[in-house]
Amino acid sequence: MSQLTTLDKFNIAKLQSETTKNKDSPDYWRFRLAIKLIQDIYMFPSDESCKREFYDTISNDKMRVVGKELTPGERSAVANADLTIGSEIMNISTAAVLFDQEGDTPPKYTTQYQEIFQPMLINSKANKESNRVILLTFLVLFNYLEDSEFASKVNNLCTHQRQIRLASDVRNFRDSIKSQMVELFHFYFKDYSLAMEFFKKGQIKMAKSNWKFLENLINVVMVNHSVLRNHQLERVGLYLDPEFAIINHSCLPNCLQIESGFKRYSVANSLPIQANEEITVNYIEVTTPVEIRAYKLFTKYHFHCQCHLCSSKHDVFFTMQCNECLKQIKSSSLTAVLTTPNTILKEQSCSKCFHPFDLDVYTRQIQIRNFFIAIILIPKSNYNINDEGYFSLLLKEFAGLIEKNGASALVKLLVDSIETFQIVGTRVSFVKHLIDEVMTTKVFALYTFPFNVIVEKISNDACECSDFDTSLESLKYYSRVLFAVKFPADLSSQLFFDECVFLELAQRIENLMAVLVEEQVGTFFGTFEESMELFARCAYFFYKHVHCKFEIEHIEEKLLQLRHGYHPVKSKRSIHSCLERLFSYANANIFITKTRFLIFNAKQEQVTLFHTFDSDDYM
Repeated sequence: MSQLTTLDKFNIAKLQSETTKNKDSPDYWRFRLAIKLIQDIYMFPSDESCKREFYDTISNDKMRVVGKELTPGERSAVANADLTIGSEIMNISTAAVLFDQEGDTPPKYTTQYQEIFQPMLINSKANKESNRVILLTFLVLFNYLEDSEFASKVNNLCTHQRQIRLASDVRNFRDSIKSQMVELFHFYFKDYSLAMEFFKKGQIKMAKSNWKFLENLINVVMVNHSVLRNHQLERVGLYLDPEFAIINHSCLPNCLQIESGFKRYSVANSLPIQANEEITVNYIEVTTPVEIRAYKLFTKYHFHCQCHLCSSKHDVFFTMQCNECLKQIKSSSLTAVLTTPNTILKEQSCSKCFHPFDLDVYTRQIQIRNFFIAIILIPKSNYNINDEGYFSLLLKEFAGLIEKNGASALVKLLVDSIETFQIVGTRVSFVKHLIDEVMTTKVFALYTFPFNVIVEKISNDACECSDFDTSLESLKYYSRVLFAVKFPADLSSQLFFDECVFLELAQRIENLMAVLVEEQVGTFFGTFEESMELFARCAYFFYKHVHCKFEIEHIEEKLLQLRHGYHPVKSKRSIHSCLERLFSYANANIFITKTRFLIFNAKQEQVTLFHTFDSDDYM
């Protein structure tokens, strides 16, 4: 390795005195980056099974890291004491965040360094996914070079070198990222003579051994980055916090990342945690069959999940139920369906209520399930046949797809297709009819796969709001997504932390009122005046259930608008009866008592959505 000579040091000092006169100039930051690139860096071991000292800034009175002496992937975080729900366990660092839109102000050096590479990035041929990884890796690298403590924390993390070498798709993607970043550095060297001189003399440490350090840093980013979410649990960007990355995954996690204050993010527990219990979060969307979760976790994170949900005898997100008492019954796994799709029932009657199963009903519902899986798997535009013919043809093509492919290949295809598939516009009405049939027969719950995916797709992409009827239909599907999909599937009580969970519902009802005012017609709920009263009372009720500190002013304004802008007819109708009529229309499997509305979650536990003790609280 070439060392800096006395002359080199003299020239650098002279150049430094010239460039540091203006620390806002591009020349200063180009110089500073060049100097940072020749400093010593940690070279990740080529064999990750080697044990290296753990730099612990995580352990405190609430949690500690166990397995510090073990290899990176074998460590975990556990609680030091019993933690009640909502305890803030650790803060999230926003030093390396790639915001989807303009967000928190990053450290000045990251902004200045980004400007060096920005013209080259604009002209690069990287696709959207590659570009995100490149930008996030640059952010991590800049923090690594500037912040020695951040660097020490990053050095704790998994690189999964061996697993990535063996996974050709992942390796090729990583190598593509690496080659593009190396090319960007070469542009920088050509543009700045001092950096080029360092590079030619072999003094840039990360370029050693064919840029091995950069390769491993990309591995770290790919394996350890997370999604940053706001107070409504909506994605706002990607980030890498090397402390948060130590927390392991579970499909039944007890913690989640929340926005705890203005420009402040934390980890809080959504379930009670006992002393010495492991602290876990979820790395992926967990409301899918175990095979899909396993594929995603192994492909991206290179491990097999052994959590309670994955080890359970029954797959709660891919199961049938007794259509009388709703007890989950023995069902074929997704693997079995993708091998022999026409397998019917494993039981003749319910072991809980002894209700005999109607074979014809269950056979029909299984066909509908397989048809929906086929819609996701088979990207055909349309067929010039009627709906029943389309139904039969897709089932036939589904069977043919199974004959040509193994279950593992079809699981991969499902994972690739879930985000991109489309429901043909001319078939939306037919698909909605099938969803209504599924909800009526109750053989499958909507929170199970693939019904959850289809219902969300309809709600997001196939519900127009051109008039009152279509807007009401859109509200119905949104209600189904919220109350028949999201709430029952939330086994870790994470929606408890979304204090805006009823905000969009209230806004949709208010928008529906605006359309109704224009049309001035009677509706499913009665006369125009009766309908307006029902919608106004429901919107008011849901706005009152938004308790988020970030939305206080907005909610107060909405409540005042509803109170002063709407004059209901004289009626003694309670909010309870208004909600009951609204939910009866949505048919979202909400159970109603005299004082509360509830659902049964995927573990068949009663979950109270809200009480209506304030039924006499008129606007």
